[in-house]
Amino acid sequence: MKKITILFSLLLFVSTIHAQQTFYGAGGPIPDLTTVQYPIYVSGLPASINSVYGLENVCLDITHTYDDDISIQLKSPDGNIFMLSDRNGGSGDNYSGTCFRGDGSSGPVSIGAAPFAGTYMPDVNLATVNNGQNPNGTWWLIVADQAGQDTGNVNSMTIRFGSNPTPPNPATSLPCAVNNPLNCWCLDSAQTDCDLLPDMIASAMIIQQQHTEYGGPNPHITLSNATPNIGRGPMEIHGTNICYCDTVQVPCTTTQCPDGSFPKQLVDQTIYHKSASSPTLTTWTHPGGTMTYHPTHGHIHVDNWASFTLRHATPNPDARTWPILGSGSKTSFCLVNLGNCTNDFGYCIDSGDTVTMAQIANSPFGMVTGCGVDQGIYVGNLDIYSEGLNAMGIVLPVSTCNGDYYIVSITDPDNNFLESNENNNWVAVPITLTLQSNNTPWPTPGMSYISYGLAFDFINTSAGYDSVYWDFGDGNTLMTTADTTTHIYAGDGIYIVTLTAYNQCGPRFVQDTLNIVTTGVNANTNEEPFNISAYPNPFDNSTRIKYYLAAESEITLEVFNSIGQKVETLFSGKQLPGKYEFIFGGDNAKAGNGVYHIRLTSPSNVSTLRLVKIR
Repeated sequence: MKKITILFSLLLFVSTIHAQQTFYGAGGPIPDLTTVQYPIYVSGLPASINSVYGLENVCLDITHTYDDDISIQLKSPDGNIFMLSDRNGGSGDNYSGTCFRGDGSSGPVSIGAAPFAGTYMPDVNLATVNNGQNPNGTWWLIVADQAGQDTGNVNSMTIRFGSNPTPPNPATSLPCAVNNPLNCWCLDSAQTDCDLLPDMIASAMIIQQQHTEYGGPNPHITLSNATPNIGRGPMEIHGTNICYCDTVQVPCTTTQCPDGSFPKQLVDQTIYHKSASSPTLTTWTHPGGTMTYHPTHGHIHVDNWASFTLRHATPNPDARTWPILGSGSKTSFCLVNLGNCTNDFGYCIDSGDTVTMAQIANSPFGMVTGCGVDQGIYVGNLDIYSEGLNAMGIVLPVSTCNGDYYIVSITDPDNNFLESNENNNWVAVPITLTLQSNNTPWPTPGMSYISYGLAFDFINTSAGYDSVYWDFGDGNTLMTTADTTTHIYAGDGIYIVTLTAYNQCGPRFVQDTLNIVTTGVNANTNEEPFNISAYPNPFDNSTRIKYYLAAESEITLEVFNSIGQKVETLFSGKQLPGKYEFIFGGDNAKAGNGVYHIRLTSPSNVSTLRLVKIR
């Protein structure tokens, strides 16, 4: 009888060990821009959790008025941290009765909808919690609010252990992550070994929608600025704890340099690498410039992260080369997720097309964000500095004239950071100033020419100018006020002639292309068809397309979009020798923002030209 009692007691003990046990945490408030940790105390479990007995699920109830602001993590007693939900749910509210388990019947939380009532697959492989660790001790629910205005509260939280541990998430359900390289894609999807680089651009839409002109004695423009990441990897930086006042190294605790400035700390950019032979992503570092502590903000800002200027357009399609009228004074930013390409639709443009997070591979991969010494912008996310914040503006000269300009915003203008595309980090946004005190009309540039073989008489037909600047396209230039200028070319060739007309408002440009061919009788002619050009380019409403024919020919002039679809046929038929001009765009055009290709075709020649429409 005694033996039977002992055996019954042992069976009861074993059964108790393997029964489901649920542990509760109290929770608390989630303030703005703050990371909170709330404990769950676990005791009385076996000393090891694994695939036989371990963590079954994590459940919680959170009230929050903007789910995209928060990330939710679980920290186990062995110090490992597991991301349950990283800024999912967009502008929706709350996590109401939400549980996390690897085979969650509601699907991946990354594609779920607020308030996430049900059981979801978390953003990580939660089965890795059951790694043989001792579960007894303190577990933590970590909630980070990463944006302003909206707050919330952790109302309740539980973790359950039992003999039905959470299985691994299906591999296809997991987003790109350090421990899930299977779903991390290279820029070339056929590759399996690559660096996952960010691709930082600038948003034209936010500048179009949020800028204000001021006149008076202190003329300026205020504006909002956004920097989306449409690349394959996060834009991630870490402070190195190496600081300088000018060229002298100082402790990073130094509050002020002798000249009154703040110390600058060197930063490293973390680059994630995908390899077919590695079960995890590996990393390497690249020097990434400096960051400065701003005590008035309590933030550490990356230096010269973005610049914005007011510029005059020139025939060069790269707006970064245009002359600057006024410059922005705000060039340092925290790198933080303050929006994404889905919720802020229209902010993220890739090769002329608006993209959302679903169209950007590896979204929302990233490890750090915020305004500390570790900062970052996840894939498919974007940083925003709003118009009302300090120094978000462009200072204008008092003599600024009313008229048409461009605001040019450049992200990472010094190229401190490695990106997959170093040439798409700028936008040129057309604006018209109307509140300035200087009402002087802009010059109207114009030119014509008469040729005598290699000699040309260039005639300035501009109006309202003080002086003009000729660039003859062969390395020779001339600033003059004369109406006619003679120039002799050294030999046959193609020369792009530019006339810049100046007055107190600034420059205006006009261009023409010469194809000089001298034969037995000196002549100036153009091959057929030849030298297609467009001005302005980029353009906001319409652009003028020009070309010259030396002989009668059948001509087709067509417009194609960035994926090769024909948008419009501007002309098709026979043309006599001479100069021709067509307008593409205009108020009635169907073409939206983006990249277009003009194709001029004759029986013996094809010429193409790339156009960019920015509004």
